[in-house]
Amino acid sequence: MSSRTSTPDAQDATDTVPVPAGAGIGRDRRAGMLVALTACGLGGLYLWRGVVAPVPLDPRGQIEATAWLGLDRWAFVDQPWRWLFLELAVVAGVSVARWADACRRMACTMRRALERPAARLALAATSTVLFWGASTNRENLDGSLLQQKFTDAAARTGAFVTHDEMLELYLHSRLWIILHAAWGWDVAQTYRATSCLAGGVAVFLVLGLSRRFMPSRWPLVVAGLFAGGWVLVFFGDVENYTLTNVAVLTYLTMALRYLDDEHARLWPAGFLLGIAALCHLEALVLAPSLLSLGGFAIRRRRPADAAVAVLAVPALLGAAVWWFNLHELPITDLATHSQISAQGGHFARFIAPANSQYMWLQLQMLLLLAPSLALLPALLSAGILQMTPRVIFLAVASAGALLMVGLWRAQLGAYNDWNLYAVTAQPLGLFVFGGLAAQPSIRRQAAWLAALVVLMITQTAAWIAEHHAMLPS
Repeated sequence: MSSRTSTPDAQDATDTVPVPAGAGIGRDRRAGMLVALTACGLGGLYLWRGVVAPVPLDPRGQIEATAWLGLDRWAFVDQPWRWLFLELAVVAGVSVARWADACRRMACTMRRALERPAARLALAATSTVLFWGASTNRENLDGSLLQQKFTDAAARTGAFVTHDEMLELYLHSRLWIILHAAWGWDVAQTYRATSCLAGGVAVFLVLGLSRRFMPSRWPLVVAGLFAGGWVLVFFGDVENYTLTNVAVLTYLTMALRYLDDEHARLWPAGFLLGIAALCHLEALVLAPSLLSLGGFAIRRRRPADAAVAVLAVPALLGAAVWWFNLHELPITDLATHSQISAQGGHFARFIAPANSQYMWLQLQMLLLLAPSLALLPALLSAGILQMTPRVIFLAVASAGALLMVGLWRAQLGAYNDWNLYAVTAQPLGLFVFGGLAAQPSIRRQAAWLAALVVLMITQTAAWIAEHHAMLPS
């Protein structure tokens, strides 16, 4: 993944970066073949589990009972929709193959339009309406308990807070107190409104990321990032991961800006990761990526900037723990009630069990949240990645997030605890689709990638429809 390219739009419209004659032809062919195999394989699995041999999904029943939850969401929608999804993928692939130059010119034109903040703001506002209109009607166990917790805490301390989700819970509970007094809203309504508004912020941020990639290839990265089921956190999700995901996305955006600009400072990225960790301690899985940025800052001969950025995370966390200790959240609770201490050292309850059934469900859940995972083998084995600072940063960020999926137990089960792992999709999506978009040429892959992204989007759309159609609890 190269840094922001200086290639003019006219040159970029050819969709290639100048390389010596004959260079990389073997890699291009190998990458094209691997992407084509991935598209056919994933499409075949979607078709098999969604059309040929679907598991019936009942919104009133135990829909999480299926062991193919990452591949069978088409089974929820009626059969005409399943065939429409497949047709859309074929049309997308054929269109990119048949009218490649027109598609590239359109992407460049749209990129120029997105340079205007007003255009990004308009799309973000429109997406907020979509998030609200298609909001989920499902609450997991943790979400269903928030009403009583907030009500009790409001009378006692004026806010509900735990060490695991300090800022997220504090802001949600304070906002509920205000909106309940003004409009009589319950906790679920407050969470849903916040979730949808946060989704608009996420759309604005990701559209801004389009400037970090080639003008003709930004749709691949943006659409690929939003193609995963992790976006359900913005469809009215009643849980404590919405603000965390926005904070993580802001951190990644700031980090890429830092890597693209030799004159940028690193400390804002460190501050943002600290904010993300304040929202939920799970964001600390990205701490190694901040250390990698610190290493790049030292190479730029800015050790003080690196030190301030890295130390910002523990400083913010320490200040928050101290402040909440003065407001009815004792520091001693860290050792007895926080998941970071396994609630008193009971790590067997929190470390993932080493059995194949659990790992299979985690893999399925990850394929649902971050279908970019399916392209990871093609990306790594095709020999197309160059070890640039951007690639190293996103690889480290992705590795940390993937380790959490593999090591930290889903307490409510893979389906019900999906939002715990949603932060994995962002670094992984940027790593995979950003890496594919940075190749000197993607002519052999463009049509397959277009079809594959549409397939991923339809799987996510079916999952969102599944949650929207459920009876309110």
